Amino acid sequence: MLGAARILLVTRDRRPLRPLIADMDDGEKCIFDLVTTGTQALEACRKAPPDILVIDAVLPELDGLAVVDQLRRELGQRMPRVIGGSRTAFSRNGFLRRGANAVIEVPCDIKSVKIAIEQELEILGSQIDWEALQPVRMHAGMLLGQMGMHASLKGYDYLCSAAALACESESRLFSIGRKIYEPIAAHHGTTVQNVERLIRHAIESTMTAARAKGVYSLFGNTIDPAKGKPTNAQVIAMLVQRMRVEKSRAI
Repeated sequence: MLGAARILLVTRDRRPLRPLIADMDDGEKCIFDLVTTGTQALEACRKAPPDILVIDAVLPELDGLAVVDQLRRELGQRMPRVIGGSRTAFSRNGFLRRGANAVIEVPCDIKSVKIAIEQELEILGSQIDWEALQPVRMHAGMLLGQMGMHASLKGYDYLCSAAALACESESRLFSIGRKIYEPIAAHHGTTVQNVERLIRHAIESTMTAARAKGVYSLFGNTIDPAKGKPTNAQVIAMLVQRMRVEKSRAI
């Protein structure tokens, strides 16, 4: 997820949630909106679908379950993650049948609402918008082509994805297995071991005597031929560095 998460709170009484908004709405991680009726909730979601919808089952004009039903029909894959507020077993089961991601008891304390939101934020933070990363993947692929790496290698595709992820957040390089290999494996329907192995194979294939010059000419002194083939992490980091340099020159 890129940028601050948009959270829509839908409740009849604004007052209990004001301290929560004051505590969590920092404009960087979270941005909150608050409405008090089901109709207002529909209008707000139609205008700009939030990332997280926190909605009470009992609302004026249109109840929370009906709002979720309507939004699922209208938004489809853009449906926000839903935290339902339930006073009865009926409404709790109603939210769960409609695919709500969490259900909290109403009336509820601010702490339980905050915990539920933070859990959903953590899940959102682990999701990757691969479509948005496509331009970066293409840039990485261009550099790999200059290295002499063949696009027919499966590791080439994985390496493009790895460089795009690391370019989005260089902190991923400090946990390459969990933050780079795992999301790539999930996206491509394979294993972490396969991702690591095929990236390594693509690098080793490219570092043959016939094509190693392309690698050294592209990365210069950032790799040492005397130390043998660069590791997966080194190549990913070098791609990120090169992409950042070329982007800064283009500005």
